[in-house]
Amino acid sequence: MAKENKNVSIILFPFSVGGPNDAAKDGPSAMLKNDFHGDLEELGYKVKIIKPPKLKLKFKNEKNRIKNIDAVLELNKWLARTVTSEIQKGSFPLTIGGDHSLAIGTITGVSDAINNVGVLWIDRHFDAHHPKNTPSWRSHGMPVAVISANKSFDSHVDFQRLLNIGKSKRLPRVQPSNIVQLAIGEKSLVKPKTKWFLMEDIDRYGINKIITDAISYLLKRVRYVYVAWDIDSMNVTGTGTSGDSQLQLREGLVIAREINKRLRLTGRLAGLEIVEIAPKLERKELRGQTVDWAIQLITTCFGGNLFNNLSRLKKNIHL
Repeated sequence: MAKENKNVSIILFPFSVGGPNDAAKDGPSAMLKNDFHGDLEELGYKVKIIKPPKLKLKFKNEKNRIKNIDAVLELNKWLARTVTSEIQKGSFPLTIGGDHSLAIGTITGVSDAINNVGVLWIDRHFDAHHPKNTPSWRSHGMPVAVISANKSFDSHVDFQRLLNIGKSKRLPRVQPSNIVQLAIGEKSLVKPKTKWFLMEDIDRYGINKIITDAISYLLKRVRYVYVAWDIDSMNVTGTGTSGDSQLQLREGLVIAREINKRLRLTGRLAGLEIVEIAPKLERKELRGQTVDWAIQLITTCFGGNLFNNLSRLKKNIHL
């Protein structure tokens, strides 16, 4: 992967088949409506927008089965193929969701195209459930388990089908020890074998130390890092599971600047996704905040600042 890749493929995932409701499907259209792709073009990137084809999706909920498993599989197969293809064409994959079950496809696609990859997972939740311990049977709570599992991890037929997505049959897609989870802020009975930093750690040590330690840990272990960013890690209401104890915008921008400086500019950023953007769930007095924060985080990951992204500055302060 070349340094300073100026070709960006924005992959839209307007689906919430793996989540508890359909709110996250609106994220991609809300982001486009606010011209975030124009911000990337202003920063000097050549942007291509990829929309999913019309797929005949099957929706089915059965007892002790992953909900909508056929639709989840179909969408993630398309996503894995698309991410792999764009990387092989020399373009940077930026995926906009959509619920976080999409990470099964994105990270599978990255691992099919790139060797020696780790994951920086920024999320309120571990997302490491699987059929043996899931409380909901929804796949948006399972992607970390899927990407870090070997064949014997969980024998449930639906979980095995998720493991078979992608070209390569090499498992796990990413070693658990090569996944760093950041900003975990909700209680969980599941403790994955990944490396993780809780919101308590951020409160105690500060975001500068935590993100520095997280990226340093990954760069010592892998060549490339993929970033999966769930907007529910931020203190916003326009997402499936919001929480006031989560990251503030300034903390998120510190993370984004480190991603830009230590990963993107050095040619070690394998891809980026931002998910669970659900504007219709926002509190009335906070309308527009979630999309605005998401755009600021993305453009900062791509080198945006107050001096080179002037149209965004004007939008933010309503000149």
